[in-house]
Amino acid sequence: MKVSYTNSRAQGSARHNDRKFDVTKTEHIDPGRTGENRYWCIYDGMTFDEAERKFYDEHYGPMLEARNRNQHGNSIDMDELRKMLRYCPEEVILQIGNAGDKPVDPALFDECFDQYMNQLYEWNRTHGSHMHILDWAVHKDEATVHAHIRRIFDYTDKDGILKIGLDKALMDAGVGLPDPNMPPGRRNNRKMEFDRIMRDRWADICEEHGVEVDRAPLPTRHLKISEYKRDRWIEEAEMAMANTDMVRGIMEQTMGDIPAEKLVERNGVKYVRENVEEYERLLEISIRIAAYKEEEAANNRQAAAIKEETVRILKENAAVREATLAAAAEAAQLRKRIADAGLLAEVERKGAEALQEPTELELEFIGKPGQAYDTMRFSSAKEAMDALERMYSTSLNRDEPDGHVRI
Repeated sequence: MKVSYTNSRAQGSARHNDRKFDVTKTEHIDPGRTGENRYWCIYDGMTFDEAERKFYDEHYGPMLEARNRNQHGNSIDMDELRKMLRYCPEEVILQIGNAGDKPVDPALFDECFDQYMNQLYEWNRTHGSHMHILDWAVHKDEATVHAHIRRIFDYTDKDGILKIGLDKALMDAGVGLPDPNMPPGRRNNRKMEFDRIMRDRWADICEEHGVEVDRAPLPTRHLKISEYKRDRWIEEAEMAMANTDMVRGIMEQTMGDIPAEKLVERNGVKYVRENVEEYERLLEISIRIAAYKEEEAANNRQAAAIKEETVRILKENAAVREATLAAAAEAAQLRKRIADAGLLAEVERKGAEALQEPTELELEFIGKPGQAYDTMRFSSAKEAMDALERMYSTSLNRDEPDGHVRI
């Protein structure tokens, strides 16, 4: 029987986990068994979402203030920080078997889960307490019993500010690289080693409780290059059309992990903080463009449904279009400033080196081994972002019959 340990910062929902919604309107949840679920959060008497918001407010206020001071007036609040892919909680899902297997005894799952959590807390205590469990839930009201664990990793920087940062936290916790003889990178990073340790620990515990664990890796089919590119393109198009936030998540994952400061090797002492800030500014402008496009689409739908408000909505669309064009022009100016600074190639290279953590989103989007962008389509992260910007600008000047934007 397969036992699974999966984790992601792009998927998961605190509100889904504590069942603070009308479960009778969902097809995959049995309301008659919801009372058998188990829940815990770091603050008693709160919903998971409220507890996570309070934890961020109490621990990461100085981090947010430091971040906003360096954004030249483009500040965000704590809720916005909490939703960014770089800073949101990571969610882990533990499961024994799947819907096609014989159902696992819920009491057996509870025993395995409780032992795993005790060992997880002990590991954290003896490794510097850089991991914080915010909440967890054991769901017994779906086809297969499983558990959701939401957590955050942090560390203290040189200025004494507590910051969210997975790789630095794991480094301070003493987690090594999968291959110590190779340099760190996307295929050799501490998160991979930490996940391997925790995945093996979950499998060991299940075996100790009599579960026959199948540890053989799942077989993979080798695709031709043309098939690989076709499948990745179809997946990308479907996901981007289904959820505008996907664009935001990809861009934040691509650029969000660039450190606040990076040494320029050829000078030895100069920093490129200003250039990194320009990149972050460019990212936020791109997010605004996506929001403007989403607002314009919503207005168009409303205009079709409510004819008497068409004139007013079209005027609002004109204003949104003007704001979009202005944001796109601002993005172009920022890119020129970065290029004129002469440090674009260095920042891009070091930014790519800093992208060390593969996520479930990347694996789903690109396929193993994960990487920040599809190298069969783009030669650099900059080229990938340019393609997204062309998508936005093209959509302003051409209406597709099916409402889709193509690049």
